[in-house]
Amino acid sequence: MKYTYLTLLAGIILISGCATSQMQKPTADQEPLASDSNAQLPEPTNSGVTLLPAKPADLPQPILACESYSKADQDGQKKQWLETQQILSQNKQDVVQRIKLACIYALPSSYLKDATKAHTLLSQLREEPALNATEKAYINHLFLFNVENIKQQQKIKDEARSLDTLTQKYDTLQKKYDAAEQKLIHLKNIEKSLNVR
Repeated sequence: MKYTYLTLLAGIILISGCATSQMQKPTADQEPLASDSNAQLPEPTNSGVTLLPAKPADLPQPILACESYSKADQDGQKKQWLETQQILSQNKQDVVQRIKLACIYALPSSYLKDATKAHTLLSQLREEPALNATEKAYINHLFLFNVENIKQQQKIKDEARSLDTLTQKYDTLQKKYDAAEQKLIHLKNIEKSLNVR
């Protein structure tokens, strides 16, 4: 019972330590932050992990293109894929479109996802000298995600093969069992007929 109270007390202390403190309002004896009445207080920032900047204007064009594609419906994705293919047929070195095509094949929300094609494109893009640091980080992240995706797909295929093998073994054993059961019934019938005589 004593340990229960200690555990409960420790949990309450931990939870209270994790709680966020409210911004205190200035009291009458404290000076305001700015003397100008039109001055705005800074807005509280998000204390969580932010993967991308909040403003879309700060994002590089390739990342915006990938985000636009991922939010499109199936018809929109097909249309963007066709546009990307047309642009790349005219200029195979267009980095934005190459990154977008890699996203088309790598993103899980993509109607046209193909991890093998994505792997090839992302491998080429990782070596692209024209990418800035943000684009390289994005490509590396997408590359690692895609490699993990390929591993998972291979694992699923291997497990499906194992399941097929086990199913075949089970079917073979079931047939042997059925045959043995038929022989046993046949032998019991022979034994009964011998006992009757």
